[in-house]
Amino acid sequence: MCVFPHLSEFVVIDARSVLPDGPAVHVLSFEDIFTEEFRTQVMLGFSALLNKDDAGLIEMIGLPQEVETLVRAESLKRVVSRLNHAAGIDSKNVEGGIGVLFFARGLLSIAPEQLNVAMNDLFNKSLSESQLTRLNAELTRLIGEERAAEDKIRQREMAQLIQGSPGSFLTLWQNDNSN
Repeated sequence: MCVFPHLSEFVVIDARSVLPDGPAVHVLSFEDIFTEEFRTQVMLGFSALLNKDDAGLIEMIGLPQEVETLVRAESLKRVVSRLNHAAGIDSKNVEGGIGVLFFARGLLSIAPEQLNVAMNDLFNKSLSESQLTRLNAELTRLIGEERAAEDKIRQREMAQLIQGSPGSFLTLWQNDNSN
C-alpha cells in the first residue's frame, strides 16, 4: 500500500500469486474503506477496550496505542476485503504480507526516474510493463497532489503565525485561570 497522509486516495499493489487474473494495481479511496460499518466496528472495539474489567492506570495510558492497532487492523481488513472482492476471491484473509509505504517528507522529493527504478526493483517480477507504467503514473500524480496539500498547510500555518492566530503547532497546553 502506498499512502499519502493528506490525500483521500491511496495505491494498492496486489501482487498475490493466487489472483485469478494476476497481479493488479488499484487506486482506492478512503471513503470506500472508512464507511459507517468501519466506524461502528472501531467504536465497538474501542468500547471493549475501554470497558475491560482489569483496566488500571497503565492500561488506560496505553489506550491510544491499542486504538491505533484496532484502527489499523480494521482498515487492513477492509482493504483486503475490497481486494478479494475485486479479484473474485471468497475469503477474508490475505496470503503473504502487507507492506505500507508512506509518501511523506523526503520521499515526496523523489525524482520520477528514481521512482520508476524503485518500483521496477520492487515489482518487476510480479507486475507487467503496463501495470508498472500505470503504477508509476498514479504515484507521480499523487506525489504531486501530496506536495500541493503540504504547501497549502504550510501557507495556512505561516499565515496563522504571522496573524498571531493560535494554531495546533503553537499551543500544546493552555491553562485558563480566569475562572
